[in-house]
Amino acid sequence: MKKFLSVILLLVFMMSIFTACSDAAKDDSVQDSEINITVDSHYENIDESSVRAYEKLCTAVVNGDSEVKFNTSLLDDVNQLFYTCFPLYPLVESIDLMGDSTGVTITYKNTAEEHLELVNAFYDKVDEIMQACEYGKVSTDRYIFNVYTYITSNMQSDSSVVTAYDAIMQGKGYSAAVCSAFEYLVLQGGGKASHVISAADGQKIMSAAEFKDGWYYFDPAADIENNGGKALTGFAMGSDRGGLGSFNYTDGEPVDIQGGESFEKLAYSVSYTVDGDTVNVTCSDGQGEMELSFE
Repeated sequence: MKKFLSVILLLVFMMSIFTACSDAAKDDSVQDSEINITVDSHYENIDESSVRAYEKLCTAVVNGDSEVKFNTSLLDDVNQLFYTCFPLYPLVESIDLMGDSTGVTITYKNTAEEHLELVNAFYDKVDEIMQACEYGKVSTDRYIFNVYTYITSNMQSDSSVVTAYDAIMQGKGYSAAVCSAFEYLVLQGGGKASHVISAADGQKIMSAAEFKDGWYYFDPAADIENNGGKALTGFAMGSDRGGLGSFNYTDGEPVDIQGGESFEKLAYSVSYTVDGDTVNVTCSDGQGEMELSFE
């Protein structure tokens, strides 16, 4: 009898171990698949109710849900955030107001199974890029540099690819798509970034991001097109570099870049090398060398 009880107790003990391991695995899986719904930094002070509604819509798209309830009086703000900040919007065919105005219905471009496969593949790719950019191992400033140079080294210019989603998945894109991908990856890594558009004609689209001592313009697409990612001519630009002119955010408000001229010498960069926490930049036109330190 005692032997029988010992066997039972041993089995119970072993089952508890396997259950604990299983639960831990589930927790790790949930943690690894956690998705950050990011917001363009220009909109970070928008009404909290609008942000919550936007997050509900994004979560519904991630899950492939066909409808989501939220206060539809906020729909203008929600749409502004959705199409500015959320890279998975190209997977959506349409978003329509419910008949009773208690929410919206969502129609997708692909079947339910295909949609979820595309969503998972996208977040796997984002995670792959963030790991390559040493997210969690380096400072935010260094992470931003790593994202910029990852993009300029691994993406190509292609005017037929017009969204951040496709640029990330295909490794190529139109300048606006490349910049949107840069912003999204910076935001995912805890940095601050915004999409900006030329105030003059709306043709030139770039990124603005907080880096070191202030806000600067970033144009990874320019370095891809002009030098194949070998230089940093579009990195941390002040408002005077190359006669950029004035820019607006996607809601039409003017951009006020206040980063100064700390990195203006990069306009003459022709190449760079990375040595630990130091980036050594070679410049043309008698500008000599420049050093970026991330210590």
